[in-house]
Amino acid sequence: MKKNSFISICLLFVLVWSMWSCNTCHAEGISIGNDANSAYLDINGLWDFKTFNYTVTGTCPPGNPTSGTVSFTNGANSSSVTMVFLSGMTCNPQEACIYRGGYQSEKNVVVSNNLVDSNGGLVTNSISITWTSPTSAYGTGASVYNFANGVSCTWHYDLTLTKHDASNKNGWWYDENALGSGISIEIQDGNLFMGWYTYDQVGNPIWVSAAGPVIDNSFSAILYKWHGWYLEDNYSVPTPEPVGTVQLDLSSDNTTVFNWTYNGISGNSTMVRFMDSLAPGERDPRNIHGWWYCPGMEGMGLFMEAQADIMFLTWYNYDLFGGPLWWTASETFRPDDTTFVSVLKEWHNGQCPGCEYRLPTAFDKETVVIEFQSDSTATLIWKGRLFHIKRFVF
Repeated sequence: MKKNSFISICLLFVLVWSMWSCNTCHAEGISIGNDANSAYLDINGLWDFKTFNYTVTGTCPPGNPTSGTVSFTNGANSSSVTMVFLSGMTCNPQEACIYRGGYQSEKNVVVSNNLVDSNGGLVTNSISITWTSPTSAYGTGASVYNFANGVSCTWHYDLTLTKHDASNKNGWWYDENALGSGISIEIQDGNLFMGWYTYDQVGNPIWVSAAGPVIDNSFSAILYKWHGWYLEDNYSVPTPEPVGTVQLDLSSDNTTVFNWTYNGISGNSTMVRFMDSLAPGERDPRNIHGWWYCPGMEGMGLFMEAQADIMFLTWYNYDLFGGPLWWTASETFRPDDTTFVSVLKEWHNGQCPGCEYRLPTAFDKETVVIEFQSDSTATLIWKGRLFHIKRFVF
């Protein structure tokens, strides 16, 4: 089976530090997304950026997409902000990479510079950036160059930013030689919450989870298997069962080394980003990537990631006997879309931990509809039931 036709499987996993589902769950205010404010929004530090959507007017050479690292200082508790492109931008003179500005609103910064180069040309740069969470932002930029002879040209572009520290590890990871299972990772404020979606000895889908701090680019924790309630029955609090350990080496930007023990068996694999294989391209600039849950019914939830106009998600819940169960969904989802519609798939006959590899098979389930009200709140419709969900902050 080709990777692109394997769309609904190659990544999944667990949640259970506070997770999901009920008809009476209603999301309250959230401390990230559209409710981000300067009381706690700290932009100081390093950020990774990507530019795209170039337009050019005047006698400029065409703009090209670029990426690199930028630093911010002063931040939310100061009226002034300094932004410096450390890599990814060519600046001549070098001072053209230094921008200064301030907050225009609780979560919006405008920075600019204006200087004369050695040839007598006037350089004017400006960027407006909006934060959707403490770890993600998007914006627009413009660079104007007025030649000494009066001729001018202008570049316009869009850009996205993600917090440099550990945010580049958030998302789906999988072993290219073992399609059908993988791990989902999200890091917030130095703490990691992950899921491992896999299969039991007879090939039924199961998931386990782990949580804890990241120390020196390393994560170690106990793996828990959860027992909960069947989705169409009354809610009951899930119970954990320790089943092993996990250790992640997060020192590389492009790979994650996954070491595990499970029911007395041990193994390891080197994993790469799943979405880069499934949908190479720009990441959705909104703060929708990661764990979602429904307050009041902890123990299940969703992990979502959207890139290059494709959303891939998993819904972690429980089967008729209370055992862990996962479904996947993948469909077109553009940065200006607010509705996601897809058929859920349930995967079986896959590789259990420590077993010989075999490619799993999928069964279509019901349709799922997710309506996003903001980066941090949404409703999910399944089998006529409405669930109010929000981003999981841990």
